[in-house]
Order: sequence, then structure tokens, then C-alpha cells
Amino acid sequence: MKLFIILAVAIAVASGAPAEESKKDKRGIIEIGHNFHYEEPSLVYEQHHAVPVTVEKHVPVAVKVPYPVHVEKHVPVIVEKKVPVYVEKKVHVAVDRPVPYPVEVSVPVLHKKIVEVAKPYPVYVEQARPVVVKDDHYYGGQLYKKPYWG
Repeated sequence: MKLFIILAVAIAVASGAPAEESKKDKRGIIEIGHNFHYEEPSLVYEQHHAVPVTVEKHVPVAVKVPYPVHVEKHVPVIVEKKVPVYVEKKVHVAVDRPVPYPVEVSVPVLHKKIVEVAKPYPVYVEQARPVVVKDDHYYGGQLYKKPYWG
């Protein structure tokens, strides 16, 4: 039992020791509270470009470097025998003067079409008899006044 009490007291003393002080500051606007990135936030998307890397691979087969390579060379050859070859010659014909000819080509062209509109003019209509117009116009049957109307 004494051992249990001593062990409990030792744990209490160890836990009572001052631990690391926790950060109680207010976070700033730029930090955004994560500390994962150290630069300012930005709305620009940056693409990561590929960087050329030299890779050395070791080949297990031995290759002689440098090794001979056959290159085909073109050397001009002198021909002693003459062969007749036909060469086409163009003959120029002189034309006195160019004559203009009308050429009919159908090309759609936008033209404003002017349409004449008849102007209004007064028309007299004869009436056989005069028309009587009542002053009180309403639709429906006879109007009844309700007792609760003001």
C-alpha cells in the first residue's frame, strides 16, 4: 500500500511540473492559422514546369567507344558521252492592247429597297341617322346599390 501511495505522489509531482508554454497569440490575417505555407496567400495559379534531369544508366554489356561507322559519300562522276536532251523554249507573243470585256459575276450586294407608303387622307362617311350615346356606360345588367356601401 505504501508503494502505491509513493507512486501516486511521484506521478502528481511529475504532472505538476510546468509544461511548455502554449501559444496564446492571436493569429494574423496572413497566417490563416495553419503554418503549412510561409508565403502570402495569392489568387494566381502557378504551374510547375518540368526541369530536365540528366540520368546515368550503366549498361552491363561492354561497348567500344568510339566505334567505326560506315558513311555513304556521294562523289560527282564525269560522263564523257554526250546525250541530246530536249529543252522546252517559251515563245513570247506580243499583244497590241488589252480589250475590256464585261464579265457577269453574281455577287450578293446589300441594296436598300425603298418602298413608297400611301399617305393617309381624310374619308367622309355619310351617316343616315344620328347615333345616340348614353352617358352612363356599364357592363352587365341593372346596377343595384348594396345597403352596406358607403
